[in-house]
Amino acid sequence: METQYSMNKASSQNYKLDLKSLFERGNTATKQNFPVILRCMFILLFIGLASLVAFLNIYNIETVAQLEALQTETYFFNMLLTVCLSPLMAGICMLAVKTERKQPINVMSLFMYVPLILWLATAELIVSLLIQVGMTLFILPAIYIFITTVFTKFLIADKQLRPFMAIKSSIQMCNQYLLQLTILFAIFLVLFLFGMVTFGLAFIWIVPLYYNVTGILYNDLFSVRNETQQMDPITNPEESHFDA
Repeated sequence: METQYSMNKASSQNYKLDLKSLFERGNTATKQNFPVILRCMFILLFIGLASLVAFLNIYNIETVAQLEALQTETYFFNMLLTVCLSPLMAGICMLAVKTERKQPINVMSLFMYVPLILWLATAELIVSLLIQVGMTLFILPAIYIFITTVFTKFLIADKQLRPFMAIKSSIQMCNQYLLQLTILFAIFLVLFLFGMVTFGLAFIWIVPLYYNVTGILYNDLFSVRNETQQMDPITNPEESHFDA
């Protein structure tokens, strides 16, 4: 696996990151997998909201002041939610990669990476910690960590790299395209601000577009062009053709 990864990484050295083409491909992919990815988004939203309601009820929180008084409990709640959602976030990221590779996708794909929860959760917690440290120093280090670790979940889910190796590999690759990636995330920042102006309605398209653009870019940078038969952690032949 490490040899194959090294070959894939080496092949990306001649890659030219064309943002216009990337967004066009991402928009096309969004049209293809929109029904599936939208349902996955609603599942994640439901889990998040249900967890928040449960947390508020357990501690009988009714006001913002009460919530602010429980900083320690809130911190551990966020950590627990991050751990639980980490394999699902990887699943929704990989939907875009599978769409690019012309592989079948369905809602159940969201749960395919639960067996990797330990590695995914560890990576998420490490990245979150690094971003928090970056925020205490200055905002630029935090932004740098956020951008350069974007492919960490992909590498763990797709190539089953260990957390530290995935973070390191993501940073090394992103450093080669740091300017283009900064522009890319600046564009998405503007799009997310636009989504807020539309009272969240635009997020229905913007969020799937974000996942598809980053998934396509990951596939371009870390995968061989003719590599269309990637193995997943859990493969169920019947499930792969089920359209939920």
